[in-house]
This record gives sequence, structure tokens and C-alpha cells, in this order.
Amino acid sequence: MIEITLIINSDVEEVLAFKCCNLFDQNLEIRVTNTGGEPVAVSGYFDLENETERKRIVNVYPPGGVVVKPGDLASMYSSLDPDLFARFNSAVFFDGAGGAHRFPVNHDQTRK
Repeated sequence: MIEITLIINSDVEEVLAFKCCNLFDQNLEIRVTNTGGEPVAVSGYFDLENETERKRIVNVYPPGGVVVKPGDLASMYSSLDPDLFARFNSAVFFDGAGGAHRFPVNHDQTRK
């Protein structure tokens, strides 16, 4: 089982751009928590959805996704227009076994 939280305009954007990895414009932080008992692979892309549209986001760092051990947290990052992000109410992530996992987009977690 995984839990995923999306944070637009995360404070980590400045760290990635300057101190860490020389990655610019990574304003979307994706926090993946493995609450299960087995490692879980999470793909390096996801879909944003609302009642009428779906948008695939493929520019996720690290490329290829992450493997999260039981009880661990991993982060992925992406560049996304905040106005585009605001249009959607759910995000669908895919695991290494082909399963889809839908999570609500909580706009209250947006950092401004």
C-alpha cells in the first residue's frame, strides 16, 4: 500500500535548483510513503484527472520512478504550471506490477 501527497510550489524547489542537483523549476514535490510490508516500485509518470479531462505528466525526476521500501518515504519532483495543477482533483500513479493508485489532489497543501 502506498500513500502519495502532491505539493505544488514546494520549498524544495530552491534546494534542487541551487544546493543539490542543479534542477530548475521543479515546483511539484511528490511524496510517496510505503505503508505496506513489501517494496513498491512507483513509475516515473502519473496522470492528473478531473471530471472531463486527463493529463499525463512524464517529466518526473528521478527518471524511471522510485522503489520505496516498507515504512520508507521517497520524493519525486516535476515542473508543472500551478494553474494547470489547480484544474485537477485526482492523481493516478502506477506501480511496478501495473496497478493504478488514485489519490485526491489536496489544493490546501499548496505552498505559496
